[in-house]
Amino acid sequence: MRRSTHGGGVVFKLTSEGPRYLLVEASGTRDRWVFPKGHVENGETAAIAALREVGEEAGVRARPIRRLRPVEHKKEGERISIVYFLMAYAGRTAPLERRRIRWLTFDEAIEALDLGKSRRVLRSADRLISLATGEEPPRHRIRRAAARLAEWLVLGAFMLLLVAPIPPLAALLAPLAGMLASLAVRALLRPLEGLASGDEEAALPPGNDRLRLLIGGAEWMTRTDYLGGPVRIAAALAVLLPGVPASGGSWVGPVGLALAALFSWIMTRKGRQPRSRAAVIRAPALWLALVLAAHSIVTAGSALGLVAAFALSALSAAAWWRLERRRAGILAAVGGSHG
Repeated sequence: MRRSTHGGGVVFKLTSEGPRYLLVEASGTRDRWVFPKGHVENGETAAIAALREVGEEAGVRARPIRRLRPVEHKKEGERISIVYFLMAYAGRTAPLERRRIRWLTFDEAIEALDLGKSRRVLRSADRLISLATGEEPPRHRIRRAAARLAEWLVLGAFMLLLVAPIPPLAALLAPLAGMLASLAVRALLRPLEGLASGDEEAALPPGNDRLRLLIGGAEWMTRTDYLGGPVRIAAALAVLLPGVPASGGSWVGPVGLALAALFSWIMTRKGRQPRSRAAVIRAPALWLALVLAAHSIVTAGSALGLVAAFALSALSAAAWWRLERRRAGILAAVGGSHG
């Protein structure tokens, strides 16, 4: 297997009209457009060389996603082997070379490239982006719908537990109760968004989900509610478990959740507020948990029940924090393909 002599980048950014691809004017040849690429220097890998050349030639910072097919051809009698990498646009930097650059649609870039091998590389990159940003296969949508239903059932069963005992037929209301609880927890979490620092060791999922995360970035995470269900379940358990041991006043938990969600929505209705650790003290979620804990302490008849509920609440809070850190870490790793 020949050693790669050059590294190059097929850099894209996503727009509302579809992906745009970066081309630079060829060195010493006006109006000839190519992908940024250059020699692999001593001590470099092809990927590092590709990133360096993208910055030097185009003044662009990029995030590598996947290795593409190698290209081999002769240049001035020398055989060179170029390894291209699909890269997501991540911002601007100061270029070292004075070259013109263009962001082109797929059709425009195909027309601008004059080498058939470069066109094949672009087609390969465009297929990957289409796979990641296009309509998901039905099995993925079914899987996500099943996960949403499971979340509603878990939250619904927990809400019914807060008002137990209930008539057996009332258990049929669990999905509806869970849907309402899910909406309330979404509002409850809004004042706390962005507080978790990213987990640097957060692992991306395998397979096509990994590709969709790397290419779709934050937009795909939002569209698919990535990790949202587990976060909401853990948060609901952390906040509401202290109210389970209470004896009497079964309305306190549901009404408290509704009021706390309303206050959270009011706090954030004008957009996201600057985040700081002090936001935890102001968050209605914390005060709801404290009110429920106080209500349980006053009315509960079993100290063992109190200890168990508070311990499980603490464990749920720790799980919630780990999930938020994981989501923040993944967001930091994949955000930046839009421009």
